[in-house]
Amino acid sequence: MPHRPLRVLYAFDNRVPSAQADTEQLVSNASALSRRDLDLTLLIPRLGAELEGEAIREFYKTSGAFGVARYTPVRWPRVGQKLWAALRVTFSRWARDADVLYTRNLPVAVVAAARGHRVVFETYRPWPDQYPVLRPIIRRLMRSPSFVGGIFHSELARDSHARVGAPPDRLLVAHNGYEPSRMLPVLSRRAARERLDLPADRPLAVYTGRVAEGKGLDVILEMAGRCPKVSFLFVGGRGVGPFERALDGVANVSLAPWQPYDAISDWLYAADVLVVPPSSAPLERHGHTVLPIKLFSYLAAGRPILAPATPDVRELLEDERNALLVPPGNAEHAAESLQRVLGDAEVWARLAEGALDTAKGLTWDARAERIHDFISRPGG
Repeated sequence: MPHRPLRVLYAFDNRVPSAQADTEQLVSNASALSRRDLDLTLLIPRLGAELEGEAIREFYKTSGAFGVARYTPVRWPRVGQKLWAALRVTFSRWARDADVLYTRNLPVAVVAAARGHRVVFETYRPWPDQYPVLRPIIRRLMRSPSFVGGIFHSELARDSHARVGAPPDRLLVAHNGYEPSRMLPVLSRRAARERLDLPADRPLAVYTGRVAEGKGLDVILEMAGRCPKVSFLFVGGRGVGPFERALDGVANVSLAPWQPYDAISDWLYAADVLVVPPSSAPLERHGHTVLPIKLFSYLAAGRPILAPATPDVRELLEDERNALLVPPGNAEHAAESLQRVLGDAEVWARLAEGALDTAKGLTWDARAERIHDFISRPGG
């Protein structure tokens, strides 16, 4: 009998494409999975951006062969949209034809499992810790005979779900990754700055990602005040908000707009140091950032990284080996650490080499291979 690829319906409930990190993760993961022996269809809401698969892949500068299907959403509050997606997706013909329904939407996973669909649930959030009311629902889902497994972006998220009684053999930690093609060409700091018309004679600390409140960027701004001889560059501006207005008049701070996915590497290569906001707010107070996706491109760029010593970040970054880890919220300590790495060529080279070494194996293709093996395992 000829081999038939596993049919996977990958359901998502937000706009695609967009500049949001969750859609970058979604499409990068879907692309990599579709490069495996999988017949994958991305099911997303019809929200006015009616691009087909090739156009979506071009937006994210990735490759693969997934199909695209769309369902009609509703104009309800966000929770209502997720509940509607649970009904619309699981009762669809695409779900009936699929061997596995793969989703990051908890209501979709719960309803699909209840209807007997084989379900893979992926998440970056420690839901049982953040919302204890969900614990019985998550326990029931992960003990369901229809539950193939959970894919978690961090040990932090996996452990949260394991504590509610999920079978350990159904839980896989699969850190996110980076796309090697987006990191080409590899540039020296000087060459990158020439391409971007950035000054070559000042040390440069770079942050890339969403420029908004709640990201801990206020700590970087305070660092800038303590390091007047260092230039700080925020790459990812999308308008004029409270944080952008706070930058006005700060002599050593500049803002660049959001960059296409194949252009961001130039900005990474231009940096002397790459900064993850040294704050615990995104993880502890807001709960929406666990192992930020920018970290994987940071590592692949081979530049020293300054980051907070939070539980999620410590899964990949080791102080003095591939990064300098600082107490969250302590701008004084962070500024001192930044000045240290900028002033010590030996430390700079050691951290840069450690970052490149850590990046080995953290590609989207390597992640997809692990997930494919996991969801295809006997009894899975």
